[in-house]
Amino acid sequence: MDIEIESGIEASLARWCQRHLGSTPTDLFFHHHHLTEAHGLRLADGREVVLKTREASPRVAGCALVQRVLSERGFPCPQLFAGPEPLSEQQPDLMVSAEEWVPGGEIRLGPDAPREYAVLLAQMVAAAPPAEAVPSLDPPVPWMNFDHGEPDRIWPPAFSPRWDPHRIESQLPALVVDVAERSRRRLLADDARGLCDVVAHGDFEAQNMRWFADETSPGRWRPVVHDWDSVVAMPECIVVGAAAAGFVSPDQPDLAGMGESEAFLAAYQAERGRDFSAWETQLGYAAGLWVAAYNAAFEHLKGGPGPVTAQLQLQAPVRLQRAGA
Repeated sequence: MDIEIESGIEASLARWCQRHLGSTPTDLFFHHHHLTEAHGLRLADGREVVLKTREASPRVAGCALVQRVLSERGFPCPQLFAGPEPLSEQQPDLMVSAEEWVPGGEIRLGPDAPREYAVLLAQMVAAAPPAEAVPSLDPPVPWMNFDHGEPDRIWPPAFSPRWDPHRIESQLPALVVDVAERSRRRLLADDARGLCDVVAHGDFEAQNMRWFADETSPGRWRPVVHDWDSVVAMPECIVVGAAAAGFVSPDQPDLAGMGESEAFLAAYQAERGRDFSAWETQLGYAAGLWVAAYNAAFEHLKGGPGPVTAQLQLQAPVRLQRAGA
């Protein structure tokens, strides 16, 4: 078997496939490593699957359950075939899952995007299992982890010092730090504490969606949502506010224009059949600001500034006012 993947994992992955999928890999057609290691494998029985490997944690099981439930309920996401299960008895701290490979599709943005993405998020929240039925999804993905409990820092704990905004905080634009502090303070206020959590995608950006032309209905598009390791359980207005700010990101994070965020929030509430209260709307804008500040800090970690920093310079006063921050 000629599969060029990392030394020591090749045989274990092949055995995992045989054990959990009933077939062995014959070909590797992609390999990607970011927060999760992903292998695109073609199996001897003809199936094409994506194997995802990551460190064991309670949230891995929670994310998998959400993906499986949503797929079974007809929400457009890759089907989960197996896992998460340990890679091997010798490597129980590495969890592997196998999901359907869904290639192709387009990233769609444009005048209709706020409504299209908002409706998709509303459908996800409606179809997702209740938060209390899901294993722990803590800690949330870093860019949503404003409630990290570290009193001596604004930014959440990082995977490595290299990617820790706290390390370069003194070098960040004062506006980015100010927005992070004020939005986080608003999100941690007492009126946010009693809200019920919903389960949803915590990285609801265009880069994680692909749209396919609907051959049965010319002019219509059907989506597929990827990146199910980014599931979170948080108050609905916070999930929606973060998405309304960042959904416009096709490859790298960006910040939506005010009109785009307003249209997203209006379309989401219309699809859900409920209106956010004034303070829920504030929390939504605060969530969008927090994620934007986090992304702007990362632009500087990568040598920035970039588009999020530039948009914050333009939009921060209005968004902070909307957030009550």
